Amino acid sequence: MKRCSFISTISVFVLVTLTVSVSAEDANPDAHLDLPSLQKLADTGDAKAECELAMRYQRGQGVPQDYAKALTIMRQSAEQGYVLAEAQLGYYYGMRLGGPRNKVEAVKWYQEAAEQGNPTAEYTLGYIYSTGSGTPKNMDLAMEWYRKAADQNIAKAQFALGMIYLYGKHPGDTNVDYAEAYKWFRKAADQGDAKAMNNVGMMYDYGYGRAKDWKEAARWYRQAAELGDAMAQGNLGTLYLDGRGVSNDMVQAYVWFKLAAEKGNGTGKMYVAEFESKQLLNPGQMAKAGQMVRDFHGTHPSL
Repeated sequence: MKRCSFISTISVFVLVTLTVSVSAEDANPDAHLDLPSLQKLADTGDAKAECELAMRYQRGQGVPQDYAKALTIMRQSAEQGYVLAEAQLGYYYGMRLGGPRNKVEAVKWYQEAAEQGNPTAEYTLGYIYSTGSGTPKNMDLAMEWYRKAADQNIAKAQFALGMIYLYGKHPGDTNVDYAEAYKWFRKAADQGDAKAMNNVGMMYDYGYGRAKDWKEAARWYRQAAELGDAMAQGNLGTLYLDGRGVSNDMVQAYVWFKLAAEKGNGTGKMYVAEFESKQLLNPGQMAKAGQMVRDFHGTHPSL
């Protein structure tokens, strides 16, 4: 059978899905205040209190939910240079929360927050510059901001850096660095990022910047597959199919292909169709595989 496996492309997160948690207790002590006290403090122009009050209007926590009011109050906080408010205001404008979407304003406020070292804003700016969303595309700036966020252990930024080192800054770019790609994928994988785990596995699978090691590839694929990553599930299926790093096991191969296919993964769908059209499993094996798929769903209900 034809082996079909490939490294995952960079995750696409549109600007509006990027957010910043400003309600964490360690980030904003005003989150502990009762509403009257918070309102009184915000009325004095206290930036932290304004930020938290805006969040309460955003969530409808103790007050009627009012996105427009949240936007107004959050801007008052951000204009005083309060970094969490700046980042959240960027999210509001990107999310069309409380007013029309304004990518220029979103970029402006993410930039303000990033320049104060907010890691989520740094990552978001990296994404913005890598896609040209609201500002001209600039891969050098994208890498600069991704690296700042990656150095603060933002796994998505580490993964994004890995992808740039793996594929280059633009299509056809031959200036790649597999060692750097592996370094950043591994950092993200060690934080539990499933896509990065898959890519670490792929680098061992194909020997990109590492010596080929199919047992290591299987180990990383399995970790990502157990977290529900469809590409890793498909890749793990190919190892069982070929007996690389694991025993040759057609039932296990089908199980992982089936799980991948359920999520729309092309590799999984292709192999499931081939298994079923050619009846590569006998009825007993097919029944066993079906039970294994059901057992996986039973032990991974959120996936």
